[in-house]
Amino acid sequence: MPGWAELRDDLRRISRETPEALVSYPDPREERPGEDRFPIGLVAWATPLAAALHEKYGAAVELTVGAMSFPDQDLFAGRLLELPETPAASMGLSVEPVSPLSVRTGRFTMAQVRVVNDSSTQQVLGTNRQLQSAVVDEAGAVVGRFTGAQNLVFQAYPVPPDGSTEVPVLIGTDSLAPRLGYAVPPGQWRLVVLMDVDRVEAVSAPLPLTVTP
Repeated sequence: MPGWAELRDDLRRISRETPEALVSYPDPREERPGEDRFPIGLVAWATPLAAALHEKYGAAVELTVGAMSFPDQDLFAGRLLELPETPAASMGLSVEPVSPLSVRTGRFTMAQVRVVNDSSTQQVLGTNRQLQSAVVDEAGAVVGRFTGAQNLVFQAYPVPPDGSTEVPVLIGTDSLAPRLGYAVPPGQWRLVVLMDVDRVEAVSAPLPLTVTP
């Protein structure tokens, strides 16, 4: 079975050819004598690369693709499967897409949405510079999200009474449903936007979302 000497060469090659596929991996500049298992994290669309690494290195690599292990599809989701219990509508808030929402399968994107405040008081959205979201199925169950690292810089977006504010939203398609594979597949889905409103977590009504190949 090939070991670290071969793997470090493959990691260097992947870093040159498709660096966006790698989320985490051992530093190929380091010497790792005696190690027999190397953790490698890949983005959700990189299943062919994961399959190639698994075929070549077997148990010598501990692979994660998106939010799941490869090839066993053990899910590392935690509370990402949960949605807030408070509907945004109960606070007088709703969300509208500024333009049709679309994202490639296994990828993520940033889009603009308009948060509308129909109440008579200002509402303040607490964010890390963007709203979070979740892809849901027809039953409202969470099937996809962005599961990568994010910055923790706080930014507030005031939404005036009887007014609106445009806010960026992060849309991710890392699958949280093993039956769907490692990425939410192409098709018509629904997106809910998550909001921290004056320290109360709320969820919007679903918006149409197109996941493309």
